[in-house]
Amino acid sequence: NPKVSFDLCHHNPYWAKKYFAADWPKWNVDRVFIQAYNDKNFTKEVDYAETYDGIAITDKQFHRLPEIVANNKIKAILVFPDRTNPEDVASKLKQFYVK
Repeated sequence: NPKVSFDLCHHNPYWAKKYFAADWPKWNVDRVFIQAYNDKNFTKEVDYAETYDGIAITDKQFHRLPEIVANNKIKAILVFPDRTNPEDVASKLKQFYVK
């Protein structure tokens, strides 16, 4: 169905191919969000996210939102719960931006 968009949230291309046998750059996906859930490698993951469609972060990284939003090379942000109830994550995100 050409009306359906296939978006992917995954590790950067290097780790995806080396450790996960996921050569997703060849999968013809519509959008790629680079997972940046590891704060140790956050800056490197942002570099990858700048060249793809966006960045994927967990709710435990909401403290990173100001720098991500300020980065004009980041096109989109995908938030996914890290062992948290999705409703709680949505509520936290709303509190972060609605004042």
